[in-house]
Amino acid sequence: MIVPFTDGARRFDRNVTTVASSVLNATDELLRLLPTTMNSSEVDGLPGGSYSDADNLTELYGPKRDPLYVVIPITIVYLLIFITGVVGNISTCIVIARNRSMHTATNYYLFSLAISDFLLLVSGVPQEIYFIWSKYPYVFGETFCVLRGIAAETSANATVLTITAFTVERYVAICHPFLSHTMSKLSRAIRFIFGIWLIAIVSAVPQALQFGVTSQGGIDQCVVKRIIIQHSFELSTFLFFFAPMTLITVLYALIGLKLRSSTLMQRDGTLQRRNNVAASSRQSSATSQGTRRVLKMLVAVVVAFFICWAPFHAQRLVYIYGVDKDHQPSDPLILQLFVVTTYISGILYYLSTCINPLLYNIMSNKFRQAFKVHYHRLFVELRLTFRRGLPPSEERVGLERGLEMML
Repeated sequence: MIVPFTDGARRFDRNVTTVASSVLNATDELLRLLPTTMNSSEVDGLPGGSYSDADNLTELYGPKRDPLYVVIPITIVYLLIFITGVVGNISTCIVIARNRSMHTATNYYLFSLAISDFLLLVSGVPQEIYFIWSKYPYVFGETFCVLRGIAAETSANATVLTITAFTVERYVAICHPFLSHTMSKLSRAIRFIFGIWLIAIVSAVPQALQFGVTSQGGIDQCVVKRIIIQHSFELSTFLFFFAPMTLITVLYALIGLKLRSSTLMQRDGTLQRRNNVAASSRQSSATSQGTRRVLKMLVAVVVAFFICWAPFHAQRLVYIYGVDKDHQPSDPLILQLFVVTTYISGILYYLSTCINPLLYNIMSNKFRQAFKVHYHRLFVELRLTFRRGLPPSEERVGLERGLEMML
């Protein structure tokens, strides 16, 4: 899903020559909405009759850059999101890959989620920052316009499908444990992850191929050039937001009921066998606490996903159902609502990519310890390298063994 979701398709314009700078940034969309529109005859009547004049460009497209008190804070926010997201998601992948004890079905899904978040950050944020400082013209070319769309759509689709898949995995493991053992969990997770990315790519390509670069008066813009699938954005909202969120909510409700029922049964059994099976009871209690801790982490990830993405889809629906046939807001309140949701969704869209590693670090003891060990190992190895050159192989092996014992 691209931000803004259709670039030129969701512009409030009367015709293609009256659009205020088409950009790939939801926040930029907020700031570029202009109160003045011009039709083609008015454009022809401008002095010189050409877009080459800077004054004419400003009148038609608005300023190329918004005031510094706007663009500087937004740029800082995007840079913080980018750095946090890249470091967090790469660290998540490294921690899972280097610790065999973390090679579980759930962590495989989290590994896939980190990959999709990283792809979304790398493919989107640098270009978003560029457009904050230079709204037009589009300088990256036709190929990049399409490829960026494919990357953004694929990673976003993979994110929601991955969250849905590991929610189903947790539901089966907790509510139907015998069914979960009919096949290898890891092999099933690998197959599901492969299917997730295949579906994400296949569904992203037609959507992204609708984009292309058009030129009006020498001003290139990456916009929707063609319609391949009618109502594609409404369909995407249903398939990759409403349906998954409904399924996730139902499954977690069932998981919660199952855990509560199991806890009550365990409490009754413990009271009856308190003197005979105290050790077993403590072990069962620890297992129950561990299960609840994992579920809290996964629920937090889903809640964060909803908070970060709901404004994006709300913005989409406001545009689809709140404009007339000329893509103009049907009511001033609609325009105000669109502006507010655009501003919020622009930040939250990318914030979703860096919040998952933070949730793992806060809510998972194993992840927290693994992160500490990984960065401690990196720090020690760098220190040894700078002090003595490459450390001797025996020393490196001993260092790694000592650190592994901390896990």
